[in-house]
Amino acid sequence: MPPEASVSEFPAFLAAHASLLESLYLRSKASRWKVTYEEFAAALYRGAVQRFGTAQPVAELAEGYFQALHLEDLALACALRSDSEPAWEEFVKHYRPVLQALARAIIGPAGKARARELADSLYAELYGLDRSGTVRKNSLLDYFHGRSRLATWLRTVLVQRHVDALRASQRLEPLDDETASRGAGVERANAAVENMDPDRARLLPPLVEAISEALAALPAPDRLLLSLYYVQGMTLAHIARIRDVHEATASRRLQNIRRELREHIECVLARGSAARDGRPGAKGLSPAEIRRCLDYAMEDWSFDLSSILAEKALPARTEGK
Repeated sequence: MPPEASVSEFPAFLAAHASLLESLYLRSKASRWKVTYEEFAAALYRGAVQRFGTAQPVAELAEGYFQALHLEDLALACALRSDSEPAWEEFVKHYRPVLQALARAIIGPAGKARARELADSLYAELYGLDRSGTVRKNSLLDYFHGRSRLATWLRTVLVQRHVDALRASQRLEPLDDETASRGAGVERANAAVENMDPDRARLLPPLVEAISEALAALPAPDRLLLSLYYVQGMTLAHIARIRDVHEATASRRLQNIRRELREHIECVLARGSAARDGRPGAKGLSPAEIRRCLDYAMEDWSFDLSSILAEKALPARTEGK
């Protein structure tokens, strides 16, 4: 179901994006899990509300957001939430071993029992049980919106669960040699994620450079528009009033900027970088590696967008001036 606070607007969402939603449903292959069109559309709707903070995002922005999602993974998550037996069989076969391997990497070789407990506790939460084994109203899968691959999202959640447990134990117990050593668990958890996906550590640096170069190349008004929308969190209606343009004009410009940035980033990644400042040059990435970079860019990761956009940014006009 859609979020309770905006359930009344779900029919309007279906009507406004009917053709796009049908296309996304077909691409997701959700029917193989017997996930209905309405169930899949509701998952897309929840993600849109979470991403844009509104039940009715602007059509152009919504389309760009939806097209970039990992639709087949989202369809599987929908099926898991609906307690589909074939879907859970697929999950147990392909994803549970990933969780168990990551838990072992996080805990270390001396903690097999704790690693199994960590992995199984997350598995239970996905199934709809809380940490005490009580049935919950919502599944942890309600928070998966398809912006990253399901396996990546699961790894992130598992690491966060471990970090939360470490912090809780450090608050509650005296600091001695044993509990002090647990601080290394946070670093080990982060390192485990990198080991599970070694390409991430290799590809993130060129991705950061490519994004930085693409953003720096934008005209100042375009950087300001990105800053107002993504950093300051203004609505398109508010931005349109500030810039004295129609909301649709602001929406189209934002969509064009996103497209131009993607094209620029892909070009930078493909060409590589020359040696400079004592650093060796890097060869260009393959199309498959560029796709991986774009997947990473859709995930939650530490990239200081505000500092780059702030360089040479123009001051916003005050409403009414």
